[in-house]
Amino acid sequence: MRLPMLKPASTRLLPDAPLLLARVIGLPPASVPRLAERLAALGGLPGLQVAGAEGVGGGALTRRELRRLERVLALVRAFAESAPLPARVSEARDVAAYFRARLGALPVESFWVLMLDARARPIGLECIAQGTLTACLVHPREVFAPALRRRAAQVVLVHNHPSGDPEPSPEDLELTDRLVDAGVLLGIPVADHVVVARNGYRSLAPPCGPHPSRHL
Repeated sequence: MRLPMLKPASTRLLPDAPLLLARVIGLPPASVPRLAERLAALGGLPGLQVAGAEGVGGGALTRRELRRLERVLALVRAFAESAPLPARVSEARDVAAYFRARLGALPVESFWVLMLDARARPIGLECIAQGTLTACLVHPREVFAPALRRRAAQVVLVHNHPSGDPEPSPEDLELTDRLVDAGVLLGIPVADHVVVARNGYRSLAPPCGPHPSRHL
């Protein structure tokens, strides 16, 4: 299965986002500039999701408005997390759309393995490790153990970048090579490694399918 490199989607704060949010929570128009400043300081809407309503603080909202905002954020989180994976994973964007809603705004790195059958249908999903703001220790044994238990035909690796930048680091590329090599030995190829972040995602899939001697 080939998962092509795709351009990241933009998650920049829309110009009218503060105004729309102010209307939803009943904030007077005069308070919109102050809300916009707080959103910008938090890193936009993704940052607001991480910080929660209290992250706005600073006198920008009353207690009643904060409660309304928290209810809105809870609804947004519930809606985002209800989006399922497609019945067949055929493109990197399928994986990115699912995981960005769950991992894109996390404050620490988290590494997951998505297990697929021979027809690229999801048969399992497991969090392998959680780390710090900039690192997450992953061993091939932990990655492929659940894939062996599920009798997966292939796997897709996923992790997030809390910095918001989805560009892979040298460590990401090195880890991908190690896991591709392990997958070849075990007969469970790595179909892709997708990095998700607030500002988009990157697919590390090779142009001609997994190969143990290439950077993906």
